[in-house]
Amino acid sequence: MKTGLYGGTFDPLHNGHMKVAQAAKNHLQLDRIIFIPAGDPPHKTEQTITDKAHRLAMVRLAAEKEGAFVSDWELLKTEKSYSTKTLQHFKELYPEDEIYFIIGADSFRDLPSWWHYRELMRLCNFVVVSRPDVDKSTFLSRFSGDEAPPRVFFLDNIFMDISSTKIRQMVKEGEDISRLVPPVIAEYIEAKGLYKG
Repeated sequence: MKTGLYGGTFDPLHNGHMKVAQAAKNHLQLDRIIFIPAGDPPHKTEQTITDKAHRLAMVRLAAEKEGAFVSDWELLKTEKSYSTKTLQHFKELYPEDEIYFIIGADSFRDLPSWWHYRELMRLCNFVVVSRPDVDKSTFLSRFSGDEAPPRVFFLDNIFMDISSTKIRQMVKEGEDISRLVPPVIAEYIEAKGLYKG
């Protein structure tokens, strides 16, 4: 089995996230995609994050409608969520699977600053969501060079100018977000009054 893990704050999950997941599944012929809403991400200390129950509910509504899976493993943890620990968990859960970790270009570039990143590199393949301004020839220049070279697959031509931050701001200002998020997400946000204040 080939399993794709797609972590993120998903506050909220939007059409860009869904497009990335589908592209990764098609391009690499993955057997399944598992969305993993972040619990307490160490790199977002300055940001107020929406309650985990709402984020989990939104991801479940959208992902499961598309046949993807959702894990609440990080949300149930009480300590910081580190990707290396998450990958270790899924390797134990699916020991026979080939794991593909879906990650944005900026995050992948910053990987050497992550907690125990060398261990993370040993645990999975990387699916990097590229951007037009990413120079792949120098992409690994921040790595020290003594770690095992990762298997990296780039997803090109799926960059979309959508961000969860932008969507939250639009909701706050009363703008229409129906073209940016799955319909079930727009309905949930409206029903629960999220991002209004």
